[in-house]
Amino acid sequence: MPITIGRGFLKSEMFSQSAISQRSFFTSLWEKIKDFFCDTQRSTADQYIKELCDVASPPDAQRLFDLFCALYELSSPSCRGNFHFQHYKDAECQYTNLCIKDGEDIPLCIM
Repeated sequence: MPITIGRGFLKSEMFSQSAISQRSFFTSLWEKIKDFFCDTQRSTADQYIKELCDVASPPDAQRLFDLFCALYELSSPSCRGNFHFQHYKDAECQYTNLCIKDGEDIPLCIM
């Protein structure tokens, strides 16, 4: 499943499995959303983000959804409105987009 950080400039498909690329992918996302979590929840959220950004062993669609929901649950109540679940269904298929929005900025989008 593609993971996009920002406005499409960083996509999970673009990175090789090098540790440097993975670390920069993770760091970019974490810096944008770490304030969404209370101090007591940050270490757990940090682990979930690392798993979500693991390009060497990417999570499957269900695990991505579970990680996104877990991040939502860990977020401070005032930031939960930044987490968006969009479910689409037509005659042929159904899919869910998961996004974290911060005003006009979209730090994370999972499609």
